Amino acid sequence: MDFSTKVYTTTSLLEFINSDSFKNLKNYPITIHRALSHINNPRADDDDKILYITSNNEEIVGYRLIMVDEIIIDNTKEKIGWYSCVWVNPNYRGKGIAKKLVQQSLKDWDNKIIFQGPVAASQKLYYSTGVFNKASLSGFRGYCRFDSNTIIKAKFPALKPTLFIFKTIDSLFNLFGDVLLKSKLSTNNLNKDLIKVVSEVDEAINTFINSQNSNNLFKRGIQELNWILKYPWILEQDNMDEVSKNYYFSSVSKKFEYINVKFYNENKELEGFVIYQIRDEHISIQYASFTDNQTEQVVAMTKELIRTHKINFFSTFDTRLTNYFNKKSNPFLFKKPILRDYYYSKYFDHYFNENPNLTFESGDGDMIFT
Repeated sequence: MDFSTKVYTTTSLLEFINSDSFKNLKNYPITIHRALSHINNPRADDDDKILYITSNNEEIVGYRLIMVDEIIIDNTKEKIGWYSCVWVNPNYRGKGIAKKLVQQSLKDWDNKIIFQGPVAASQKLYYSTGVFNKASLSGFRGYCRFDSNTIIKAKFPALKPTLFIFKTIDSLFNLFGDVLLKSKLSTNNLNKDLIKVVSEVDEAINTFINSQNSNNLFKRGIQELNWILKYPWILEQDNMDEVSKNYYFSSVSKKFEYINVKFYNENKELEGFVIYQIRDEHISIQYASFTDNQTEQVVAMTKELIRTHKINFFSTFDTRLTNYFNKKSNPFLFKKPILRDYYYSKYFDHYFNENPNLTFESGDGDMIFT
């Protein structure tokens, strides 16, 4: 078979999505709105290599997408790439396509690559390169309502014909569970005079988070966070367009939004900023920067959003919130620990050796987008 790989830069990606050849594809390697997000990434340059497409004659048989980012330590910046989505046509798996995409992208990026934990089937491939070390982030997940329907759909697709049964069971249990949840959420110490929901990051937020992020590798600021909010990868809509229908990864949801909250102290001084993401019935904290004495208010705001948006489950990887929900009374029917693995090039070891307190955060890389 005659496999060939074409590499698109930030500039050529724009030309590609506007071309007739893109419009006529049977399988899309990227959606238009995700492409526009990469193109407008404030940390990307015109010549950054971000999309690798492998074809057999005219048929796309695999692709790899990379999101450009920067490690920022002591005002020194180093450009890196995050592995994002990778796909190989099932009819061509086992022919080394994914391996070649990894090899070529590692070479192009001088091994300066990071990614969030791969699916089990891909772990052997990444370990075989000898390039990566692993760091893990511990978190908390709390279930507010019964939702076996969603779990079965994700974990056991073969049971899809029986989903109506699980949906009915969920509805029956939630008749009682919702009464209990409402009771637990009825007493909430949220001080609404000391919070403010905003649509974008302003200079006050930027100044505050810059004073709090010394141990974060990537130090996203006003430009990066407003880019994320302006160019989502998931669109909120009921129906999929033609591109989304023929794109392997998520691109639309019936409900998708960011809720950005500022937290103040009694003197009206900013002491916290949190970005919540709501996707269908799941709420998660994708960015959190707050002082310790704002923990109670962040918890209270979380409870308020669970109540007003009819949330099924909540996730966070913030250490303080994880400890809080594990140790104190909470509104959840049941809870469990969650783990997120990050794989980073051994090239970056020196950063962790120089500052052992450096850490990944839940929304780092492309996680905040999905």
